[in-house]
Amino acid sequence: MNTLRIANLDIATVLASADKICYILSPFDSLDEWMVHAAHKFGVSLAVITGMDWDDDLTPWKAKGVPKGCPDFKGNATSFLSTLVSDVVPAVEHQLDIHPDTERTLTGISLSGLFALWQWMLNDTFRNIISISGSFWYDGFVEWVTSQHIPDDKGKGYFLLGKEEALTNVKAFQPVKTDTMEIVDYLHRNGLDVLFELVPGNHYQFAIERLEKAFSKMFLDKGV
Repeated sequence: MNTLRIANLDIATVLASADKICYILSPFDSLDEWMVHAAHKFGVSLAVITGMDWDDDLTPWKAKGVPKGCPDFKGNATSFLSTLVSDVVPAVEHQLDIHPDTERTLTGISLSGLFALWQWMLNDTFRNIISISGSFWYDGFVEWVTSQHIPDDKGKGYFLLGKEEALTNVKAFQPVKTDTMEIVDYLHRNGLDVLFELVPGNHYQFAIERLEKAFSKMFLDKGV
């Protein structure tokens, strides 16, 4: 495993394939051991990225803070996406000697799961996405996604949500299941290869098990 530091981001990498690489925007700092195992099990190089401003770099536009009393979201995702595409991806793939035409997948969890889908609608750097517990409750996000023209050159999208996540006492988070289902249905009806699965647990629970499930669907199954 190697490390890089780019634009105040910490990036851990593992080389397992020159043809496939998965970038993970992670809220966790303890994926190092799993990375080595997963890269070789699933036959995909990995780059785990931490250190971003979680509430601001991953949100696509300004919105009121949630839960009530939290700072407002600044909506700096456009700037962060530029850094990711222009600085991080080239540096990582140069370090690992990845093929220029490699197939890229972006994995996000919670707000970075929101970011993963948002950028998929706008950018062609990442052919596939994995969104684990994506924060699709974000103000205006469902309406934005379902108003987008769906690009026809996308790969696969895998969406996972814990069964208990919609049972929260935070009112703003409660629609997350119906929001996710509406988004996935819209993407499916517009011809994208997408799958949504409900799994046991609440938000952020069973992180490794959920990553394993998502990677099995994305990299071992013929379709999601």
